[in-house]
Amino acid sequence: MWKGTVGVDARWEHLITVVDANGNITERWTQYDKDYRRPHSVFINPYDATKAVWVVDDYRHAIFKYSNDGKTLLQTIGVVNEHASDDKHFNRPTFMAWQADSSFYVADGYANTRVVKFDKDGKYLAAWGQPSWDWQTRKNVPGVPQNPPPPNYFHTVHGIQADPVTKRVFVSDRENHRIQVFDENGKFLDVWPLGQIAAMYHLLLTEDRNLWMSDGHGSFKIYKYNLDGKMLYNWGTAGSHAGMLWGVHEISTDQDGNFFTAEVFNGRAQKFRPRPGADPSQLVGKQMRVAWKD
Repeated sequence: MWKGTVGVDARWEHLITVVDANGNITERWTQYDKDYRRPHSVFINPYDATKAVWVVDDYRHAIFKYSNDGKTLLQTIGVVNEHASDDKHFNRPTFMAWQADSSFYVADGYANTRVVKFDKDGKYLAAWGQPSWDWQTRKNVPGVPQNPPPPNYFHTVHGIQADPVTKRVFVSDRENHRIQVFDENGKFLDVWPLGQIAAMYHLLLTEDRNLWMSDGHGSFKIYKYNLDGKMLYNWGTAGSHAGMLWGVHEISTDQDGNFFTAEVFNGRAQKFRPRPGADPSQLVGKQMRVAWKD
């Protein structure tokens, strides 16, 4: 685990950096450094032709939407520096996912334990989820059965994905070591137990209709599941050498089939190229980019 000193070994600057496919820095959004406390994840809605950029800051309890060039702050969702569990606030949100109509979900998941749904304009629609673990006392919630908790109870709502075909929503109930599946409005449908080693950080739904997951602090592997919850394939070795994985927090692919990882424990991004003649069934599929392909 990292034991450095913030301000010496790590400095709170250059928090949003844009790189090209070869890792060359093309933009630095330093004008927003002062606005963040802990930017946790960055997204582009696959159904948005303008490619607006969304930044989730879990310590600011807010989500910021920018024009693709970073010049304009378009929208703020949540009340900055205020936390609660209502239609206007978050409490340490983590990830986002979109339906095909650009309505979207927020995994409000480190301190709150819920999924929040918004329409395409950012209007609050609904929320669901109850805590099986209390982050303040750091104990299981009294009276809630454990091993496993009931459906719709969470311990760290983290990765989230929405299927544009069935409209199902897949939610990583991270510290309960499972994926919970809901309909588009939060009705519980299914649960996929993952075992005690699995702590799925990020979920990636690919064009070939498989769900890929990164196990950030369990096995440290990348997993492929079908949309019925069957594990099909996994790969990866824990470590800090090139090609090894340690704390993969987000994953992505481009239209050339390259696979990218962002690793919190190694403090780096990696790019993996498909080997010539590789079995396509064992490659991570292309990330959905419906409104834009370049």
